[in-house]
Amino acid sequence: MAVKTTVSELAKLPEMNAPVITLNLNLNKLAYDANEQLRVKNILKQIQKEIGPSIEPFVNEANDLIRQQLPYDGITLISDRSSSHVYYLIRTSVDEADYHTDNSIDFLLLLNAAPNTDYTLLELNRDNSKLYRLQNKRVSPLAVEKYPLTVQDALGTELRGGELNFSGRGGQTQYHGHNETSQEKQIDQERYYHVIENLLAKEPTLKEQQFILMGLPQNINLFKKINQDLKLAAVSIDQSVQNLAPDKIAELVNKKVDDYHNTHSNEAITKTFKGELFTDLETIQNMLNANQVRHLFVASKDEINQNDPESYAKINTMIKQALAQDAKVSVIKEQPEMPLISAVSH
Repeated sequence: MAVKTTVSELAKLPEMNAPVITLNLNLNKLAYDANEQLRVKNILKQIQKEIGPSIEPFVNEANDLIRQQLPYDGITLISDRSSSHVYYLIRTSVDEADYHTDNSIDFLLLLNAAPNTDYTLLELNRDNSKLYRLQNKRVSPLAVEKYPLTVQDALGTELRGGELNFSGRGGQTQYHGHNETSQEKQIDQERYYHVIENLLAKEPTLKEQQFILMGLPQNINLFKKINQDLKLAAVSIDQSVQNLAPDKIAELVNKKVDDYHNTHSNEAITKTFKGELFTDLETIQNMLNANQVRHLFVASKDEINQNDPESYAKINTMIKQALAQDAKVSVIKEQPEMPLISAVSH
């Protein structure tokens, strides 16, 4: 049975026997496009012809994953010629199906095609809120049991600002108004956010999730102030999204996340780690051998092949070693003034 994995987990596995087969599938197209279905069928036949009978289990696993109609845009399957172990990774950028065989796993190619991190999105308004999931760049509503969508749901009869209680006596209704001061509404809002934070922190399905906050700056700042246990992402959407459809929210969030990662990676090299970078391949290899690399920066596959194609195999091995040591690896694109590989030590 094919095993779902990540690039980092793949790097910790024993070396595969060459040739290593990498098959990229666009699951969206396969669901409706007859031409794509035929393409994949022919590709699997070509793999069988090239590798031989031992690859049959790999072909069967590929067909089985296609039949499962997995909820991803695409996947990459990896195995060696023995097909004793088949792994697959989630992809978001497969145009059309293709495959290639290599002497080892192409980790740089996999990093280039890795999907965005999944996030939980929390829309914060003064007296209501919503949860969304960002998965594979798509946004969809998220339901969590007992989640209070409104301040009234959270506080009930303890609501202080802007609410009325009533009681009946002798056929007459008497209303008892609370003091509608902005201060009491602020207190209600803070208590509401405490309820949200406590509930989400205890929700097991969200334990490892990062949360992106969305709302007016004052709402986001208040939630950050009271938050104790949720993992908040470095980015937030500082505007109301109350009247936006999920696809419009996705556009906002994906752009913000992409811009942050590009800026963060470039600034890490040009500012944060300036003067701390090692760029000599032999020096970096020695650092990896001593488990002393904290962060590895690598140019894109195209840039390496254009400038120093003979170093590609060595750099790919260094990426595997860094990932296996849980070092952070960042692919820096479109930065021609930067070295092809550089490292920061612990």
